[in-house]
Amino acid sequence: MKIILMRHGENAGDPFACPPPPVKGFLSETGVEQAEKLRETLANTEIGAAFSSPYGRALQTAEIVMAGRNVEIAIFDFLKEWDFNPLLRELPTAESDAIINRYQAADIEETWKTELGEGTFDLYARICPPFLAELKKLGVHASGGGFRIEPRAEDLNLAVFAHGGSLAILLSFILETRPFPLSRFAFQLAGPAIIDFIKHKETYYPQLVIASTDFFRP
Repeated sequence: MKIILMRHGENAGDPFACPPPPVKGFLSETGVEQAEKLRETLANTEIGAAFSSPYGRALQTAEIVMAGRNVEIAIFDFLKEWDFNPLLRELPTAESDAIINRYQAADIEETWKTELGEGTFDLYARICPPFLAELKKLGVHASGGGFRIEPRAEDLNLAVFAHGGSLAILLSFILETRPFPLSRFAFQLAGPAIIDFIKHKETYYPQLVIASTDFFRP
């Protein structure tokens, strides 16, 4: 069992649009090239399931990477990026800018929850429980500080296409690192992070794999 977390390629167009598949026009030319390179990198890696954020930049990346595979891309709202407070858009520019500047000048420890949008624990609550529910459907169950993996899922590779913020929350949760308002993980555009699972007795424990290009070769 492996989970491959992948950030979208370079964006173009409306970053908050949720277009129906197939998707075009939400990655720049560079973004398309990045996604195609990622597809080549993963060419010899079998992927049995794929999740994607509904935002165009993530879904277009997923479609490019998964092209030619007989795997349906499941689209989930819970994988969306951090949600900006829409009420700020209704304020006069000077007033909204003052709020933004105030929190940008604050210490990180003061920004767990602000007027700018979702707080740190809001993101954990939005992303993590439904992700665990979808893993359970695949035969992967959170248990005992790790996971119990059914035989049908032991060789499963799951691809997750989303955003720097939502992926960082997900990775932090899976690896059980301490929540903090500033992300401890930085995802490059169209860059993967690989989570492997090591079995001890009947429980599988996640490990972040620091991979060379040889990792993806058969």
